[in-house]
Amino acid sequence: MTLYLDNAASSHPKPEPVYQAADEALRNIGANPGRSGHQLAIKADQIIAKTRRLLARLFDIDDPRRIIFTANATEAITWG
Repeated sequence: MTLYLDNAASSHPKPEPVYQAADEALRNIGANPGRSGHQLAIKADQIIAKTRRLLARLFDIDDPRRIIFTANATEAITWG
C-alpha cells in the first residue's frame, strides 16, 4: 500500500474521494464547527471528530484531541 501525504492544495489531480468530500461539504454543510449549536455546525464538528479518530488510529495516537488542523505547514510548526 502506498501512503502519499504530500497532496497539498497546489497538487493536481486530487484523488476522486477528495473532490467528492469537498463537494459534499460545500453543497450540504457549509457551516463552521464550534461556532454555533445549529444542526449543520454540529454535523461539521462530527466530521472533524471522526477524521481525528481515523487519523489517530492510522498514526497510533492515543488521544485524537492531540491532532490539529492548520492551513499549511508553516502555520503548523508554530503550534509545535
